[in-house]
Amino acid sequence: MANAQTRAITACREPAGGAVQAALSGLGWALVGWAPEGTALLRQVSERQPDAVILDAILPGADGLAFIRRARRLKLNVQPAILLLVPRGLRLPGLEGLDRMGAMAAEATANAADLIPALEALRALPVPLPKEKAARLEGLLTALGVPEHPGRLCLYRAVELCWADRRRLNALRAALYPAIARSTGLTAEQVERAIRHVIDGAFRSGAIEEQHKIFGDTIDARRGKPTSGEMIAQLADILRWEG
Repeated sequence: MANAQTRAITACREPAGGAVQAALSGLGWALVGWAPEGTALLRQVSERQPDAVILDAILPGADGLAFIRRARRLKLNVQPAILLLVPRGLRLPGLEGLDRMGAMAAEATANAADLIPALEALRALPVPLPKEKAARLEGLLTALGVPEHPGRLCLYRAVELCWADRRRLNALRAALYPAIARSTGLTAEQVERAIRHVIDGAFRSGAIEEQHKIFGDTIDARRGKPTSGEMIAQLADILRWEG
């Protein structure tokens, strides 16, 4: 999550709701909203764009898994990491795949201290592209003529991270490239060069019509190609606003 203070919205019944608020306060998080049911929660997420959402796994209006699927279709600048609170002993199908949805589960409890480890893990939880958006991004990279090269993976990861949090576009060298470096084994400088290399290759020999269709007249005619930041931002916005 890009900002120093994590902003959260909750949808939790008592007594767990009180424990969540106490845990958030203890961690210095900002509670920016509360909702009694799933539809209101989706509306608040859309309006307030929090970094994190903590909700009961069984929620009026939408159970936790349904909420996650619907939230990932919202056109958000920040896709929140999501924590489902599951009553002790309740077995819900689908929980084993939560990490692929930028979500995790923890046992609902009235003890705030028991929630702190889960909330700390939530703050660092990545939000990956949903399957259909991942396929769309691969299609866009191919259509643009981005070559098979380590830089293609770096560009994919950059777009994925900026789809999840558009604020990362404001800190390419300071935060985005180092984050990609940690997951690829490259240095931040190598990530930057690799992305620039595949963009150069695509706009030197790629499909001009497809490039114009995606970028239109936004490219500086003197350069003939987008900067790395422009490329990442445009592709992330396509994924954000389509569908």
